[in-house]
Amino acid sequence: MELNKDLISKLIYWLKYPFKLWTYELIDLWVLHAIPYTNKNKVLVFRLDLIGDYLMCRPFFEALKSGSQWNKSTWVFGGNSVCKDLAENLDSAVFEEFVWIDRSRFINSLGYRFQILKQIRMAGFEVVLSPSHTRQYWLESVVRVSGAAERITSESVGHYMNAWESSLTSSRYTQVISTGTKPMFEFYRNQKFFSVLASSTSSINNLLISSLGNDDLDELPMGRFVLFAPGASTQNREWPLENFVEVARFLSQKMSLELVVIGSNREIPLGETFQQLLPQIPIKNRAGKLTLFQSLHWMKSAKLLISNESAPVHMAASTGTPTICISQGNHFSRWNPYPESVAPNILTVYPTAFGDIQQNYEKLSRQFHDQSNWPISDITPNQVISAAEKWLA
Repeated sequence: MELNKDLISKLIYWLKYPFKLWTYELIDLWVLHAIPYTNKNKVLVFRLDLIGDYLMCRPFFEALKSGSQWNKSTWVFGGNSVCKDLAENLDSAVFEEFVWIDRSRFINSLGYRFQILKQIRMAGFEVVLSPSHTRQYWLESVVRVSGAAERITSESVGHYMNAWESSLTSSRYTQVISTGTKPMFEFYRNQKFFSVLASSTSSINNLLISSLGNDDLDELPMGRFVLFAPGASTQNREWPLENFVEVARFLSQKMSLELVVIGSNREIPLGETFQQLLPQIPIKNRAGKLTLFQSLHWMKSAKLLISNESAPVHMAASTGTPTICISQGNHFSRWNPYPESVAPNILTVYPTAFGDIQQNYEKLSRQFHDQSNWPISDITPNQVISAAEKWLA
């Protein structure tokens, strides 16, 4: 029965794929030939991926702009709308303009897709930089219709495009920068890419944000507090909530720490359940109540962050907050564990079956660099408690 379901799913995909392909091809051609292009001396930095991708990339923006041949141009950041709050607060000194795209709508809504491509076409970009190392076919249209004379990207790695798609989309760029095919931590791959365009970027070695500025957050706890981020983008990366609760109980009772739950609107129910499972302990549920930029301020003041391997970990790498990252090894050596030279404040806890991480690093990288389906429930509360005691000693 399961086999039949899998076959049916694949059949539906291959029936829909050609229709989607030709429909989007017609939209591209319509925009290319019907919407006029006028060069307005603008540079577009285009990254339509997620928060972690943006944060791992942004330390290079300022040096790239000042050290490149296009430093007199108007710089525009085109990105996933989920990053809007962060980018407009952190990088408005680099980018004069922003273009925000709802990634899901862009992939699935024909009308919305046309409007975005029309906006890109009319913007008048002279240069497009697409520093994503896992390019996706359905997103490449932004570069294609831009009209830019120079279109620069990174050679795609990973399993997000088949060979035909990769070959076709790469042909639409004037320069494809190779960062190598060997597994590499994402920060270093970004560094290799940007150093080809501006040598000054090669001296940047961490994600730390020099200053967050002032933000009026009167509700910040007055005492020592620990942040919990129990959500994740996929269910297989979510540590069981009851384990988070056991760790929280220990930190409250044994170390007298205040407890705060953070996350997006999706994590509001997790925060509420967290509170219900610890009725005797006061817990602030700030999930869905803080912007991403406000969350950075909370992290800056926290004694510790305990999080699944997700966006809050990369945010903490930017604030220097002591962090315990709970990971089942997904994208091992690319997104975790953090090298000490990039973020010494991130301590990653893995299933005990992984053994000594340094000793088994190459083996784990080969096994889990693209993905991991290892059950995250194999990580015990005691492992996380021990890591917390280490940070708080």
